[in-house]
Amino acid sequence: MNDVTTGHDTPRAGRLLIGLYPARYRSAQGDDIHATFAEATQGRTRSAVLREYRDLATHALRLRLRIGPTDPAGRVLAGAAPTALALAAGCALYFLLPGLVHRIRAPRPDLGLGHAVPAAVLQLARAAPWLLALGIAVTGRWRAARIAAVAAALLSGGVQALNGLHPYSAGQLAGMALVGALVLLAPAGLVDVTQRGRWEMAGLALAVALPATVADRYMAQHLPLPMLGLLPIWLGTLTAPALLGRLADRRRDPLQAVGVGLGTLPWLMPLTAVAAFDPPPRLRPLLEYAGACVAPLGMALAVAGAVQLARRVRASDPSDLA
Repeated sequence: MNDVTTGHDTPRAGRLLIGLYPARYRSAQGDDIHATFAEATQGRTRSAVLREYRDLATHALRLRLRIGPTDPAGRVLAGAAPTALALAAGCALYFLLPGLVHRIRAPRPDLGLGHAVPAAVLQLARAAPWLLALGIAVTGRWRAARIAAVAAALLSGGVQALNGLHPYSAGQLAGMALVGALVLLAPAGLVDVTQRGRWEMAGLALAVALPATVADRYMAQHLPLPMLGLLPIWLGTLTAPALLGRLADRRRDPLQAVGVGLGTLPWLMPLTAVAAFDPPPRLRPLLEYAGACVAPLGMALAVAGAVQLARRVRASDPSDLA
């Protein structure tokens, strides 16, 4: 056995990361991991070696958390990650363009344009990375999109922290962190980057942003109700048809289909944070609001269940087999 397979030539950082793997997995695959790592990093640039370190760490983490491609949780994450990314990009676009126009055309009178420009730059820094991540994902390069989405989560979280934290904004920060975690941990090989999956991500993002922007302008002029308060309900409503389509498709993995619906969870995090800090009398309306957010997804599950039941009844009907 040579030094490559025993790990003697593996740098200390690589050996430490390999040590993160479960003991049983290391005993069975340890030599192969060392050999593969040595082959992948030999003569490569520093950035390429760092990517191998990252792959070692994420693979070990998936095995520890049992979220690999063959695990049920991994299949759920593979469905949730592209949905969460598409919704995050749609929300970013919804906040970006109207916000930029408003800050430039109507800056705060006490601060003037000198404050509006840095504020607009911060808003752009918060939204643009999500749009970039979605654009990369729509081209089918999920691994690159994953890196961009994690960077977007970090940047948007930093901007949120600069603006100050209260229960609702802390919940928003937690929601963006959850989007980043979903995208990072989802097994890349299971994420749907077929033409259907890419169109679904792009369509979902545009369906979030464009109608919400129009509704926001209408409500600002005619109703004392901001679109921002209805946004989580709108996200659940938009995701429900995608969930129904996945569940009703005979060839789709049901766990990945359920993950599509779970991709809306990050937008319930602000409600969770508010519920944790608000007095008990306000818990009931918060729970009712959360119910309204998930009700479309529940209806999609019910319809999909009815469709599957009808298919089974039809398949077992002797008259149809005659």
